Amino acid sequence: MPICMNCEHEGTGKYCSECGQPYQVKRVTVSSILHEVIHLFTHFEKGFGYTLKQLLLHPGVMQRKYLAGQRSKHQKPFSTFFVCATLSGLAIYLINTPAHAGATTFDEMREHFYRHYFVLFQSAMIPFYTLVFWLAFQSKNFNYAESLVLLTYTLSILLLLIIFTNIIDLFPHKFETYFIEIPLMAGYMTWTNLSFFNNSNNWLVIIKSIIALLICWFASNLITTQLINWMLH
Repeated sequence: MPICMNCEHEGTGKYCSECGQPYQVKRVTVSSILHEVIHLFTHFEKGFGYTLKQLLLHPGVMQRKYLAGQRSKHQKPFSTFFVCATLSGLAIYLINTPAHAGATTFDEMREHFYRHYFVLFQSAMIPFYTLVFWLAFQSKNFNYAESLVLLTYTLSILLLLIIFTNIIDLFPHKFETYFIEIPLMAGYMTWTNLSFFNNSNNWLVIIKSIIALLICWFASNLITTQLINWMLH
């Protein structure tokens, strides 16, 4: 008799009588990811709050369980990201004001780009970010699509964290918020990777995480600068 990979209930048929998840759970592939993206625009499943809770309290563990087959309780990665990205985009636009008087033309355009296009730009960069992390942690048991799921869930929380760091701008302060934002995001990403790759050497995971983050950060800033210069001309 088949055993459910989500709740470990033994039964018959195609679906578990306890939790409703199919007994046959396929491995995450690029094809299944594309199907999920289409599914995003036609359905919104239960489990969003539970998924956020698990991502906040047990990052890495949650993604590992999802890829292992425990999926019925969780919101799918792309629908989770879509909601988080929408909330973050709205918050960034409403909280941040246009550049102050006396700012350079480049600074004005950079602020405009951040308010209007930051979330869209980061969303477009996901395939590249995924490639960087997949190459850093690649193994025969970790394919590109699975890396995409891991990173999409992680970026969902990072976008929500950006909301809270931007809220600081509503209050008087004498420091740049990125001094809080960057360590917070780097710490969460590293925590996630340590929990996900729990069978690997911790120091090796930390080093790989930092190198991958630096590559992604450099590429993001380089492309952003080029786009802003292009918009100015």
